[in-house]
Amino acid sequence: MEERNNKRKGLKGYWHWMLFILFWLLVFPYILNKLILTESYWTIVGGPKEWLAFWPSYLSALASAVMIAYTAMTLKNNKGQLDELKRQWEEEHKPNVSVSFCQLGKVAYLRIVNTSIVEVRNLQIKGKFFVGEEESKFFNMGILERFKIDIEPNGIRNVVLHNNIEPLTDNFYFILKLFYDGLEKPKVVKVYCNNVYIVGDVIQGSQLIESIKKSNR
Repeated sequence: MEERNNKRKGLKGYWHWMLFILFWLLVFPYILNKLILTESYWTIVGGPKEWLAFWPSYLSALASAVMIAYTAMTLKNNKGQLDELKRQWEEEHKPNVSVSFCQLGKVAYLRIVNTSIVEVRNLQIKGKFFVGEEESKFFNMGILERFKIDIEPNGIRNVVLHNNIEPLTDNFYFILKLFYDGLEKPKVVKVYCNNVYIVGDVIQGSQLIESIKKSNR
């Protein structure tokens, strides 16, 4: 029932165009006949019969040209829409990660989050640690380069940097280069050490500390 009502509403919206087309279908042959029979003021080739045969061919060719132009414009618009849909699909299925600095107690680590709906493969991190404008050797950044990490869609990985450290402030930060499959060039991120705690850190952090204790035994 609702579908029928929608169709009726759609037809009502075009009633003036339907009347316009019907008017010209009825009136145009009469006008054309009058024009052919009217005495011309200049010399023309052919008589009324020849012109009567010419006009259908001419109007058909004109209508065909209009349809071709309309079809070409429609295809161009459709191509633009398809290109945009393709771009959106590729953007949604492009691997992407974010990095944050976390600290639980005296354990400092980088939290790497796969923010995309596809797997991040062969992630490798290279970087430098800064205090103010000066590069610092406080963290052993070489530890980051030892790993190539795969992260499932919307997954999380933690990389421990130090297991006995005091809280750091915004004056301390990392500049990291991220390499993983699907990137044309490395992704560069700046990560501040502002001691931000993320929901769930207590649970994951206790597991993290336990794993560090076991590795040190």
